[in-house]
Amino acid sequence: MRTFSLSCTPLLVAALTLTASLPLAAQTFPTRPIHIVAPFVPGGPVDIMARILSEKLSTSMGTTVIVENRPGAGGNVGAEYVARAAADGHTLLLASGSILTMNEAIYPTLNFSPSKDLAPITVVGDMPLIVAIHTDVPARTLKEFVSYAEKRETFFSSPGNGTTGHAATALLNTTANTKVTHVPYKGGSESARAVLTGMVTGAIDTPPSLLPHIRTGKVRALAVAGPNRLEQLPDVPTTAEAGMPDLQVLTWFALVAPAATPPQVIERINKEVRQALALDDVKKRFDGMGIRPAGNTPQEFASFAAAERNKWGRIIKQANIRIE
Repeated sequence: MRTFSLSCTPLLVAALTLTASLPLAAQTFPTRPIHIVAPFVPGGPVDIMARILSEKLSTSMGTTVIVENRPGAGGNVGAEYVARAAADGHTLLLASGSILTMNEAIYPTLNFSPSKDLAPITVVGDMPLIVAIHTDVPARTLKEFVSYAEKRETFFSSPGNGTTGHAATALLNTTANTKVTHVPYKGGSESARAVLTGMVTGAIDTPPSLLPHIRTGKVRALAVAGPNRLEQLPDVPTTAEAGMPDLQVLTWFALVAPAATPPQVIERINKEVRQALALDDVKKRFDGMGIRPAGNTPQEFASFAAAERNKWGRIIKQANIRIE
C-alpha cells in the first residue's frame, strides 16, 4: 500500500489551511478599529445613524468603531472609497438607497458599480416620503391635486438633482400622467422652505423635512408614499389608500462592505447590527428622526436592492435624469 506524507503534498496543506482559516477569520474579527463611512455631511440622518451604530457596535464587538464623513457627488465619493477599501470588514459604508439603486443610472461616469463592488450586510432603517403641498393650493386629496395639476403649471421642489425627491416627482408624473416640473434646491431644508413660502406648489420629501411645517398648518400632507400610515400623521392616507398604489417611495439606509468581504465576516456584522437595532433606546432615537429601524439578512437585502434598482432605473431613464 502506498502512503503519502503531508510534507509531500503542499497543495493539500494549503487547502486545509485556507479552509480552516475562513471560520477563524470571523472568530477573530475585528482585529483593529472599524470605520463606518458616512458619505454625507455631519448632522444629517445618515451621520446620526452611523454614530448610534458606532456606539453600540463598539461595546458589542469590543473594538473602536469610528464614523468617517466623506461627502460629495451625491454620496459617490464615500461609496467609491469603501468599494476600493480592503475587503476585511474593517471599512463599511452606511449608504442611502439612492447611492445603491439610483446613482448608477444617474451618473454615467461613475467609477465604481454599487451592484458589483459593494456587498450587502443589512438595511438599517427606512422612512416613507410624504406628498405635500402649500395650503394655498385648493386640493385636499391626492386625486384632487392630480386634477389640479392637469389644468395648471405645477412645481415640486427637491433637495437637489438626482435625489430621491427628484426621482419621486418623476414617478408621480409617470403614475398620474401629470407634468409637474422639478425644481432642485440645495438640501432638504431649502426644499421644504420653498413649499412653506409658496415658491413651489409642493414636494415629495422626507418626514424630518416636512413634518415641522405640516404641524404648523402651513403645508398640507396629501399622502404617505409607503405601505403604512405614519404614526405622526394618523389621518393622512397612504398613496395606495388614496388611489395611487404605484406611487411608493421609501428613503432607506443600509450597511454595505467591499464586495470580496468574507461571508462569515458579513454574517457577524449583520448579527451585531440587527441586535443593536432591536434595542429600545436605538428604536427611540431612530423614531425621533422619523426612521423605522429595519434589519434583515444579506440575502433579503440583496433581493430588495435588486428590485429597487430595476424600478428606479426605468423611472430615471424615462425621465432622462442625468448628472454629468
